[in-house]
Amino acid sequence: MDIVSSIVRFMRQEVDLRRTRKSLHELDDRILQDIGVRRDEINSLTLQLRDNARAQAAAEAQNRRNDKAHKRGLGGGGFAAQH
Repeated sequence: MDIVSSIVRFMRQEVDLRRTRKSLHELDDRILQDIGVRRDEINSLTLQLRDNARAQAAAEAQNRRNDKAHKRGLGGGGFAAQH
């Protein structure tokens, strides 16, 4: 992945984070209580959601790299293929 797409993805995540935070702050306390969120938890909750999404994206990227490396190794003329 090139640097430009990484920056664009980061910016989209930040916009989504701000929207989520704003939407939660606009809810009244009763609705927040119904979904199990206290008003003072909104910022940390949205940061945790962002961190989880980033960790998942990193794991998926690592899996894609592993798959590519594995596919390159198949029938690729390794030591066993030479003998």
